[in-house]
This record gives sequence, structure tokens and C-alpha cells, in this order.
Amino acid sequence: MLKPRQSAASTPRLTSRLHVTNGDSVVYIWRKGGLVGTQLPWRDVLHDGPVPAGLTLPELSALRAQYLGVSGYGNAIKIGHDFEKRDATIARCMEFEEIVLWFEHDLYDQLQLLQILDYLAGQPLALGRVQLIQSDDFLGLLAAPELLALQNHRRPVVRQTLQGAAGIWEAYRAATPERLFEIHASGPSQLRHLTAALYRLFQEYPSVQSGISRTQRHILEAVADGAHATEDIFRLAQLREEAAFLGDAPFYKRFKELCDPAAPLLQEIQNGYRLTSLGRRVLAGASDWLSSHACERWIGGVHLTGDCIWRWDESAARFVAPAEP
Repeated sequence: MLKPRQSAASTPRLTSRLHVTNGDSVVYIWRKGGLVGTQLPWRDVLHDGPVPAGLTLPELSALRAQYLGVSGYGNAIKIGHDFEKRDATIARCMEFEEIVLWFEHDLYDQLQLLQILDYLAGQPLALGRVQLIQSDDFLGLLAAPELLALQNHRRPVVRQTLQGAAGIWEAYRAATPERLFEIHASGPSQLRHLTAALYRLFQEYPSVQSGISRTQRHILEAVADGAHATEDIFRLAQLREEAAFLGDAPFYKRFKELCDPAAPLLQEIQNGYRLTSLGRRVLAGASDWLSSHACERWIGGVHLTGDCIWRWDESAARFVAPAEP
């Protein structure tokens, strides 16, 4: 809960701004452009892997580091140390005269923004101390002058935005997607990219018709359109996104899953990959991949496994709950 501004006697001496963004590419451009202040890349790929409820930020960071380490994102110990430094920096939020959040329109950024706003909502910060810069473009692709010029468009985060973001973050970490679906379109108006990003998240659940996610469908479509090499498949699949959010590591995880030897949708050939007969049927919606493929995956706090598979019905824009045992 936000509290009134503290008295001068109880307020710590404020230093310069804390700038928070999605990753290292933006920090590199900041430094190139001479941005003044403490610079913090958030880094976590929150759309991939467990983000369960009931954990503090340090506890969740430890879990995330372990998951990312075993999932090919890097060394778990190094990731854990990076997250510890990151969390220690955001924990010093009261020491900064301003906390400026720089985030893009895609799902990767919007989930990070929710996590940060949820944390800041629990701190006794005076209104106006948290500032938000929202970009319709990918920040890491901007030239330094273009990026730094976005400071002119920063806006103070209002109380309703902090509270609303905390509620949506809580729903994202729930064990079922129902609450998040209920509130995703009624989030804070200040977070103008959030509704579209969360809808894109829903499309990452297995399809009620085919059992594959939208990302996996894009991969199969790219191969069907003639791409064979993995780099070409990645490029064509990304072009099908309104706001691309996948990096190499999560993309290739989805790709490798499609090569599951028990029920492969892709088959390796001399110059890359091609669709299997099952892959063609699944892409056409004539077969359900999950009838022969064992799904095991986390989306936020939802664990998709065994018979407990929530599915997404795109035609009806709704979730389909797992069948009762």
C-alpha cells in the first residue's frame, strides 16, 4: 500500500534515478548515450517456466534461476547471483529520487513490468516517484538519441495502476488461468499494451483443436511454407507475431518439443526439417497432438501435466478446463 510522503527526518538521502528495463541490450545503448543513474536489467523470461504463488521475490528468483539453468538459458549459479544483485537493487528503491521503468509492448516485457509494479506496490513510496516509459517499438533496436528522447514521454505511475498490476500479477501466479482471463481486459488503463500481451499469453496454451500452442503452429507453418533451416524457421515464425517476444532459447525449446520421438511433428532431413504426416494433420486441425504427446509445461502458476491440461479455444476466445477424472 502506498503511504504519504515521509517527513524529511525519516526519509533517507536520495540519490539519482534508478532506470529499470528488460535486458542488457538496452543498458548498452543507455551507456553509449550517457544516461545518468543506476541501470538495472530485469532479464527474466517470465512467460517460460514456473512462476507460482506464495513466494517472496528472493524465493521466486531462486526458483527461476534453477529452472532457467536446467532449461538452457545459462549457468544456474550465475543466473542466481545476477538475480540476487537485481533484487538487492530494487530493494533499495526508497533510496532513489525516481524509479523509471522502460518497457516495450510485447509479452516478455509486460510480464516483467507486472512483477516490478507488484513489488513497488508493496513499498512505502510517495506518489510520483515511479515513472513509466512505454514503447511501441523494440527499445534495443533504437539509436541512443531515439532511446534517450523517450524520457520526455515518461509519466508517473498512479495508485490505481500499482494496485491493478499487483492484482493481475497475483492472477498470473494462480494455479488456474480463470481469474487472469476474467480480469485481463479490465487492467489499468495506463498499461496500454497489457491486454493484448495477456491475450497472446492465452494463445500459448495448447489449442483445443490441435493440442499445439500458437508459437508451435507458427513453427509448423514456417516449415510448410518452405523454411527448412532452423534460423529460417525462427525468422519466419517471428514475422507472424504482432509483437514478437520470443528469444532464441524459448523458441528452440518449443521447436525441440515438436521433434518428440514419441509423436514427432517435425523430422530432421539433410538440409533441415520437414513436417511429418502427423505434423501435417495437426497443422490442419485434423489430429490432436496431445492424444499421443505427453505435455509438461508451466505457464505462470499453471502446471500443465498429465490429464490436467487447460486448453485455449481460439474460435470462442475462452479456456477449456481439464476433464473431470
